[in-house]
Amino acid sequence: MRNVSKLTLAALVLAFGVTTLQAQTNSANITATATVQTPINVVGAQQLNFGNVFPGVNKSVAATDLTNGGRFDVTGQASAPVSVSFTLPATLASGANTMPIDTYTGVHADNAAQTGGVAFNPVSGASPTLSASGELFVWVGARAVPATNQAQGVYTASIIMTVVY
Repeated sequence: MRNVSKLTLAALVLAFGVTTLQAQTNSANITATATVQTPINVVGAQQLNFGNVFPGVNKSVAATDLTNGGRFDVTGQASAPVSVSFTLPATLASGANTMPIDTYTGVHADNAAQTGGVAFNPVSGASPTLSASGELFVWVGARAVPATNQAQGVYTASIIMTVVY
């Protein structure tokens, strides 16, 4: 009987051929893509100008003052939301003399005329969206507080605005 089984097995192998068993395989591919957006560009377009300041007399410049308010112009990817933050000086300096700045105001708009502008507090920043043409205009105002014995001189400080997508 053993010989018959071996013979049957040999006949089957000859009839159907020898096939090796293989695991089923399959594959697919995907494409990796990245779209590089327009880089952000920030320009200090206009200085915050307090003009003449007198000892003991506070001097304010509103962010809505298109002539004297400080202005930054931003360009980047159209309609992209951004985060705007500031490094704001607490004082202006003239040599060793300082003069405090005690408040700041801000306005951002998608046009240089401030049409539809939105007020914000520069101390806490803002989260505007660039216009459909990729523009944003940001104004800063402040109040200088000279002492009654404030020394004469030209006082300056830097206001830094940082914009991030």
